[in-house]
Amino acid sequence: MTPYDAFQDWLASILGEGYQYSRGMWVDHPSLDSAFIAAIQQTGGPPTQVDVRRLRFKVILLGPKGVRKHVVDVGNSIETLAQAALGDSVPCGAASVRAIGEPIGPGYTTENRAWYSLDLEVLY
Repeated sequence: MTPYDAFQDWLASILGEGYQYSRGMWVDHPSLDSAFIAAIQQTGGPPTQVDVRRLRFKVILLGPKGVRKHVVDVGNSIETLAQAALGDSVPCGAASVRAIGEPIGPGYTTENRAWYSLDLEVLY
C-alpha cells in the first residue's frame, strides 16, 4: 500500500462513505452532481531526514453542485478532519498526522459547490 492509499483510507475512516474520493483535482460529471467530493492532492514535502519522510497533502472538500446551503455540512466535515489531525488516529504505517495551519474557506466553485480545504502533513 502506498502512503497516498493509506492516507486516503485514513481520510475515509474520518469522513465516512458520504464522500466520493478523487485522486488529484476532481472532474465534474453529471453522475457527481449530488455528490460530496473529497479531492486529495499530494503536494510533496521537505527532504527526507535520516529515514523520516514528511508527506504533505491538500484535501479539498466540496458539497453538491448548485447547492450552496451545504456550506455548513462541508465546514463541519473539514473541522472534523482538523480535529482528527490532533488525535492519535494515523494512516497505516504513519507515526503522526498534523494539520499545517487552519482550514481555508468557505468558497464556491463556478458550479456553486461549497468548498473548504486543509493542508496536512503525515510523518512516516
